[in-house]
Amino acid sequence: MKGPVADVCFSPALLPGFEKRTDRIVVVIDILRATTAMCTAFGFGVKSVIPVMKKETALARKEKGWLVAGEENGIRLPFADFGNSPREFRSKAMKGKEIVFCTTNGTKAILKGRSYGQVIIASFVNLEAVCTYIKKQKRDVLILCAGWKDRFSLEDSVAAGALADRLIHAYGYLPGNDAALAAISLWNQASKSLLKTVSRSDHYLRLLGIEDRKGLRYCFFPEKFRVVPGLQTSKLINLPEIKE
Repeated sequence: MKGPVADVCFSPALLPGFEKRTDRIVVVIDILRATTAMCTAFGFGVKSVIPVMKKETALARKEKGWLVAGEENGIRLPFADFGNSPREFRSKAMKGKEIVFCTTNGTKAILKGRSYGQVIIASFVNLEAVCTYIKKQKRDVLILCAGWKDRFSLEDSVAAGALADRLIHAYGYLPGNDAALAAISLWNQASKSLLKTVSRSDHYLRLLGIEDRKGLRYCFFPEKFRVVPGLQTSKLINLPEIKE
């Protein structure tokens, strides 16, 4: 009997090549730094995250009293309460908050992905929880890399490979496309020296001076937050944990 399939999409620009479906899980990955920041916020008790595409929309929400987090080209939006550093969300003060998020790549990928299935977000800090959730769902998966302005990014593709490798080799998923196989190859090579590999990537180098090295390193080490943020209508909420 044919098992569920794991596909990888290396950029939102490539999404039109995939079928729009409602029965698929779409896993959005933006390691540096949107999904890492959001998953960290949920790990510290945020109630919901509202992703928006445009900074004008975020500003309008700010003027109505919402908390706003966001960046443009890596730099914190001038009117935002928070930037896009995961370390800003490592606080008990996050508990119960609702935050509007606007980022260069991650929020756009989340909103574009919703036409292709049920969107959840992943990073290294919640990878175990995401794997558990997907394993129990037993549905086809499309792993969507946010990339950089519709271009391929090494760090997202490596993380996609880590997830695809687990799904295919541990959970019986079938590789749905060559991108899944390529991502797994990237992960197998990069995992031998992950930080050394990703520290040569364009986006890592772009963020040096905006985020300190400690903050960048944080994005590549699992904290094992038991959170699976999923898009419900217009909000990301922490989906009920599905235990082993």
